[in-house]
Amino acid sequence: MGYFTMRSFGQQPVTASFVATLGTDTVIVETYNLLPNHLYGKAFLRYPRDQVGVFDFHFYPDGSIKHYTMSYMNPDSSYKTTGFIEGVYCENDTCTWFASSQNWQTEYINKRSAKNMDFIGGWTPTLSLIEWNCMRLMKSGKQSMPITMINNYVGIRNVAVSKGNGDTLVFGGDFLEYAKIKATPEGRIVTYDGTATPWNYIVTKLAPINVDELAKRMSKKTKIGIPSPKAVLSFAIAKDTIRLSYGRPFKRGRKIFGGIVPYDSVWRTGANDLTKLNLPYDVQFGEIKIPKGEYGLYTIPRVDGWTLIFNTDFKQWPTEPNRSKDFAMIPLQVRNATQSADQFTITIDPAKNGGIIKFTWDETEAYAPFRVIRKN
Repeated sequence: MGYFTMRSFGQQPVTASFVATLGTDTVIVETYNLLPNHLYGKAFLRYPRDQVGVFDFHFYPDGSIKHYTMSYMNPDSSYKTTGFIEGVYCENDTCTWFASSQNWQTEYINKRSAKNMDFIGGWTPTLSLIEWNCMRLMKSGKQSMPITMINNYVGIRNVAVSKGNGDTLVFGGDFLEYAKIKATPEGRIVTYDGTATPWNYIVTKLAPINVDELAKRMSKKTKIGIPSPKAVLSFAIAKDTIRLSYGRPFKRGRKIFGGIVPYDSVWRTGANDLTKLNLPYDVQFGEIKIPKGEYGLYTIPRVDGWTLIFNTDFKQWPTEPNRSKDFAMIPLQVRNATQSADQFTITIDPAKNGGIIKFTWDETEAYAPFRVIRKN
């Protein structure tokens, strides 16, 4: 594929900033410097906690990552570390993830078998690394370029950056969904629309911003914390307990259904990890019987009615469910919620001979009654 330095791009070194918003909240402010075969900078990251990430990438001649580090600093003091550093180095068809913390006795090491690595996943992506890969695509002259993403939590994933219509590039894959990027002919990002992706950001490019000064100001504001906190709940139904765990995203001023949750597509029905339901007994929705046990829950929202999916696979990341493991598909009725819900909520209310499962967010509520089947 050739050499992918700034000189081969025909560009001078670049310094610029990206600002990412999640609905009404600013969640990332990143200032980066792009030199020949080298990318470094700082980013003010607002979740899972306020911190400044100091990042450094060094690339192989083909543009893949040779070495990466991220050191986390306190937002109110650019020289005071939070006591955590992570990174990856790739050599001999192996990418080694490492991390150290002031609370750990030893360094964490995790080796992944991979011939190359092009992108880092995680809570908050390095936005300038997306731009680096967009520039690689435009330099290659190809329609699409595969990207190997490695994340310590979800492992190795294959995504891509591709040319769309006009000046639009598309970044992502089945795991990430697809972000739409408006870019210059050289692949420089102008705007990034991640609506309906796990990184549900709108990103714009600005002149360089002093991240240290901005972090000191913004860290005094209300914290964001975990954007979709996990709920672990128990519902007393028919003299036993149904258990549920799921991530609860907030609206944050966004359009929900038909927006960040597309219609007519499988939705993970929450955020982060798989939504799990544990039944202590058999239940029946209409004519469909669900045996006791644990299930992953997915839904397909539609304007005139939803579908609830009971799935038996717990290995796949929920943005790419294993549909061959679907056990049952249950129709859900839809109505206007009696009260608007800023945070996604699943409830199971008791009813005669069973209960009613409800999914509520924004102005929408989807629901279905079920009855409990007790074996003699």
